[in-house]
Amino acid sequence: MHPDLQVGKRFPDFAAPDHTGAVRRLSEFAGKDPLALIIYRGWW
Repeated sequence: MHPDLQVGKRFPDFAAPDHTGAVRRLSEFAGKDPLALIIYRGWW
């Protein structure tokens, strides 16, 4: 497992392009509020 992804550590502020190509960060969605991020690896 990557060292940044450990129980008790703050989740990294990832950035990725949205459907328009603009880069968005997780912190933009959460602001100052708590955020629940669910990562699911499907079979498709």
